[in-house]
Amino acid sequence: MLFVLLVVCAGAVFILKFLLPRFMGNQHSNKGGHFELISRYALDLRRALYLVRIGKRFFVLGGAEQGLHLLTEISKDEIEK
Repeated sequence: MLFVLLVVCAGAVFILKFLLPRFMGNQHSNKGGHFELISRYALDLRRALYLVRIGKRFFVLGGAEQGLHLLTEISKDEIEK
């Protein structure tokens, strides 16, 4: 019985860690090509910074429990540095 419990727990960890992220986030195909998540930087468990491309423009967004907020727009030259 303990062995079965260990197998079930290991299976749950595998699914949550490896399989679930493949079906969520930036793994989906971007058919239109107008929006791209360039980078994500986690500040803590609830907040993150996102660098996104929308069309030909680049934006830094702040994400928290309250939603997304535009922080600044940056140029392509600043990204390449």
